Amino acid sequence: MININGEEWRVLLVSPFHPQLQRSNGTWTIGACDDYMKTIYLCEDLEYNLMKKVLSHELTHAAMFSYNVEMNLEQEELFADLVATYG
Repeated sequence: MININGEEWRVLLVSPFHPQLQRSNGTWTIGACDDYMKTIYLCEDLEYNLMKKVLSHELTHAAMFSYNVEMNLEQEELFADLVATYG
């Protein structure tokens, strides 16, 4: 469990075809952050360095949700990528 601003977040390693890794448009991703369930889902097949980067990206989403930081989707993704790459 990870505590962010008083909220407990779980991190789960899941199969590459876990339902939480499927986007609404039908494509698949390697990480997802679910604010309702307070859970981060990571594909279990990732190489260590990529796993760290994806976890950083998803933790950025979790922090934004926990602190009520609102951006449009494009800005949020760019910010999460920035933190994951350079943070």
